[in-house]
Parts: sequence; structure tokens; C-alpha cells
Amino acid sequence: MAGNKTWVSPDFGEATLTDRYNQIAAMVKEKTGRAMQTKDRERVNKKTGKVTIVRGSTPLKEGVVVIKDDTTMEQLRHFCEVCKQRWGITALQIFIHRDEGHYGIPGDNATWKPNLHAHIVWDWMNHDTGKSCKLDEKAMSEMQTVLAECLDMERGTSKEVTGKEHLERTDFIIAKQKQEAELAKAARQTAIAAKEEAEAELLFVEGENKAKEQYRHSLDSEIAEKEKQLKDERKAKVDSILDSVGSLVGVGKSAAVEKENAKLKAENERMKKAFAEAVKDKAEERTRALTAEKQKAEAERDRALVQSRSLAIERDKAVRQLQEQKDSERQRISQAVSQATAEKDKTIQLLQSTLKTNREILDIIADMLYAASEVFKRAIDAIIHYGTEKYKSIFGNDEAADIKSVMQDYGKSMKQQQAIGSWLCDYAESRHPFDEIKHQQTRKEIADVANGAYDWKFECTRGGISL
Repeated sequence: MAGNKTWVSPDFGEATLTDRYNQIAAMVKEKTGRAMQTKDRERVNKKTGKVTIVRGSTPLKEGVVVIKDDTTMEQLRHFCEVCKQRWGITALQIFIHRDEGHYGIPGDNATWKPNLHAHIVWDWMNHDTGKSCKLDEKAMSEMQTVLAECLDMERGTSKEVTGKEHLERTDFIIAKQKQEAELAKAARQTAIAAKEEAEAELLFVEGENKAKEQYRHSLDSEIAEKEKQLKDERKAKVDSILDSVGSLVGVGKSAAVEKENAKLKAENERMKKAFAEAVKDKAEERTRALTAEKQKAEAERDRALVQSRSLAIERDKAVRQLQEQKDSERQRISQAVSQATAEKDKTIQLLQSTLKTNREILDIIADMLYAASEVFKRAIDAIIHYGTEKYKSIFGNDEAADIKSVMQDYGKSMKQQQAIGSWLCDYAESRHPFDEIKHQQTRKEIADVANGAYDWKFECTRGGISL
């Protein structure tokens, strides 16, 4: 992808990590004389009884470091060179990733948050001694300080200061998503509260409008009552004028009253119109404000819902990636076990075949010696006699002497003589099978001959003592 960069150590070349692993295993065997211990094992303190886990060797390790947008490959290589000089670990590969991250709101480019980082693959072995490099917590903390200096970045606060434990990548993502989800939930609750407040305000305004409308109807009723009274008064005055038969004074008063009535009626109409328009304008203004508040609250709610769904998607993705990693690791372990089992079975078959061949050769040699050597024949016959005689518990002096003579002819050390004794027992049983009890007794007595239990009898015989 654009912006990503890769560096591979020249001495690594076209090899794979598996090739490197096998090379390290061969190097460890050559330097130490022991196979590389890759499995964890328990170590018990004999004094305290405390059990500690001794981690198996991990010759190849991978680290992930946070970088800036302008971090260069040269800065990372300088960091790796400092680590090699200080702690002996060797960088094999460096990968800069600038294309990873996530959107706060899916589809909104303005909410893109990049996850700038680099992967470094290390050879964690000392090739002079064949042992792994030992870095304690202090050294790892110092490595982070060196990284910040090499990349010109601010050093993070140590966990000794914050008291917080470092999380694995997936656990960190889930914790971060949980925190953002809580913030989104708080924002959503704030938006809902604002919406409820706006709706309550709208209900209040609608109540006020209803009350004003009722007041207007009351005024209309009052005006209609006054108009009726004026009409009745005017009719009474007109009747009075008619009764006065054209009194000029009466006619003038009637005209003035009618004029006053017309003025009051016009004022009433003006007040009704002005009041209705004022109420309408005020209601529309308040309605627009409440509608805007409602739309804003709904937009906040929708944004919070979108962010919540995005966080849920990220969480599910992280959980799925973790499960895939576990499944892949389980599959690799199963394949390795199957391969090791197959190799073991193959080795066992080869050893069994070799053992069978060796036994056949030894039987041929024994047949030849039985036919050619009188001492060998007497030794085999003595063993057969012991193994088939129910009540015989020890060898006779001559029998033991013949057996010991064969052992000394073909074996120099006591261990070799014991092996010759086992061979003589096997050959004797091939000529005449023993039962299980005599089989065990015969082998024990042959072992006594090889271990020197009969030697004193030989000395007594040579010294003239007969037992």
C-alpha cells in the first residue's frame, strides 16, 4: 500500500523465518551440545517449595512500535543498531504501516484516525554462546526510552508511575472501544435529555398558546356582548328619537352614538387581528426554535448511534481476529504434533527394523560359535539346563566358569559382559523356551555371574578348595 515501507537485513537475504529458526536450532546444538528448549517448564525451589515457570526459548520475537507521520526507515534502523550494540539482539525485518486506522463515523473522511506503527522482527540469540539474550523489565523500559530518543518522540509514562498494567493489543482495543462507547452513551443520553427538555418546552408553549386562544375567545365573547348591549341601546335610542318625532337634539345624539359604536367596532376588529397575528408570530418563532433544538438533538442521537455501531463493529472485528489467531495457532500446534508423531513412528520403525536385523546377525554368530566353540556350547547348555530345571537355583562352578569365560572373551568391561550375558540368555531361550518365572531367575543369575558373584568360587577352586 502507498506509504508503507519494508527493510530486510542483508545477512537474512531470501531466507524465510522458518529457515532462520532452523539455523538457530542447529547453532544452539553446536554451541551448547543440547537441543534448544522451546517448551515452558516448572522449577520447584527445594527449600521453599515455590514453583516458578521457566519460559522456553523464543529465538525470534516481533515488536510493534508507535511512530509519527514523518518517521523514517533510517531512524528505525538506527534504533535497531543501538539495541544490537547495547543488548546483542539483531533486527531481521522492519515494516512501516501507514495505511491502518479507523473512521469515527463510517463514510466520513473527516473522522479518519490513522494508526501509525512499525513491526520489527528480532533474532534474540547470542550466536557466540548459543544462548538467548536476557532482557529484564529494566532493560525493556530503557529500550522504550531509547526508541523515543531515536524517533524524536515523547516518552510514555512508565507503569511504575501510573500503576497501570500493560494490555495486549486486542484487550487494549476492546478497552478503548468500551471507553469510547461510554462516551458515546453519555453523549446520547445528553442529546436525549436535550430533546426531552425541548419537547417539554414545546408542550409548555403549546399550553400557553392554548391559554391565549381561550383568552382570545373570552375577549370575543365579551366584545360580542358589548356589541349586543350597544345594539340594544341604539335601538332604544332610535325608538326614543322616533317617539320624539324628529327632535333635532335626539337625532344628533343618535348619530354620535352610532359613530362611537362604529369606532369601538373598528378598534375591536383591529385588536382581534393584532392579537391573533402576535400570538401566531410568537408561536411560529417558538416552534421554529424548538424544531431546531429537536433536529439538533436527533442529529446528536443519530451520530451517537452511528459511533456506537462503529465501535461495535471494531470490537467484533478485534474479537474475530483474536479467535482467528487462536485457531491458526491451534492448527499449527496440531500440525507440529502430527509431524513430530510421524517422525517418531518412523524412527521407532527404523530402530525396530535395525534391532531385528542385529538380532538375526547375533543369532547367526551364536549358531556359528555354538558349533565351533566347545566353551560357548557348554555355556549355552548350562543356561538351558538352569532355565529348564525346575529346582535348580544356582550354577555349578564349571557352568559359571564357562559362562564367565565367554563373557570375558567378548566383553572387556563389566557393562559389556552384562550385555554378553543378556545375549547368551536370548540365544539359549531361542533354542529352548523358558517359562516366565525361570526366565526372570535365569537373567538374574546370569547378571550375578557378570557382576562377579561367582568369582570367589573360581578363586577357591584354583586354590585347591572344593565346595
